[in-house]
Amino acid sequence: MNKLRELKYKYLNYKVNRKYHKLDECNLPFRFYNKKQERYEWVNYMNFIDNTSGYDSNIFLLDAIGDICKIGLTYHYYIDNNKKDKDYQNHSHDFDSVLKDLYFYPESFNIPDEFKNNYSRQELNYINELQKFLLFIELKDFKNSKEYYSIEEKCKKLLAKDKINLIDKAKITYLSKKGQKINYQDMLVRCHNERHTKYKDYDQLIFPKEKIENIIDNGQDFLVHYSPFFKNDDIYSTIGHKYLLKDENYNILASIEIIDNKKMKFKDFNQTMATGIKDFLKYKNDIKKNYIELDKNFNDESFIIYEKIKVLEKF
Repeated sequence: MNKLRELKYKYLNYKVNRKYHKLDECNLPFRFYNKKQERYEWVNYMNFIDNTSGYDSNIFLLDAIGDICKIGLTYHYYIDNNKKDKDYQNHSHDFDSVLKDLYFYPESFNIPDEFKNNYSRQELNYINELQKFLLFIELKDFKNSKEYYSIEEKCKKLLAKDKINLIDKAKITYLSKKGQKINYQDMLVRCHNERHTKYKDYDQLIFPKEKIENIIDNGQDFLVHYSPFFKNDDIYSTIGHKYLLKDENYNILASIEIIDNKKMKFKDFNQTMATGIKDFLKYKNDIKKNYIELDKNFNDESFIIYEKIKVLEKF
């Protein structure tokens, strides 16, 4: 049996080496286009743990160059995917794998303070915003169906036998394939989210919490926007656009809809248009400073978009 396995390994290694033979045993990662897989790979010739050598391929340069330089990344966090051990510590070696666990376990995903130095500030903000949105659309921690766990139990009983005969092996193979199909279906069901369907066309705006609360309380019933690309002959309408309003911590507090809009010069934006703003001059000067930071050529003759809004929902 071991001889057969060894021959099979040698044959697979031969196929791989034949596929990459034009790379002339390059020992640093080379960006290679795999026609069969229709993707780019990073390929290099290296020595393996079992003292054999051959070509190694990786989709990500992170993995390929990490093997060469003997370095890597580690991200620690907790998720509740192990019900028997609530304190089970998870970790990943790339940020994409962290996001995968967050996506599958948005309710229980947590990065304790002692692990936050594993992440950059940008990564922590990304995780925070993503998790808040997944919870907003009420995505739950992934859990297989009862049918899947029933099959899993049957497999465990068969594998626990002292002697596994051919019939048992056939049953295990059949149950494994059936379990894979059910797992696939369970994940597919999870990816049909009605709440996301409802909000998928909403854009998202981040404002200070006080401003959102003012909008929710119907104190402020307008928004103003500026872009350096506006021209006085542009036809620009945002009527019917819907937004989710987030605070600085990415909590989604309300949804709004634009019910009317018009383009005007900044100098024509006056206090009668600014419902709910107590100190209009300060408000106008503050947004002018922000627009100048965005475009140094901004002035009172520049065009802005003035939008009337209505609150749709409060969360």
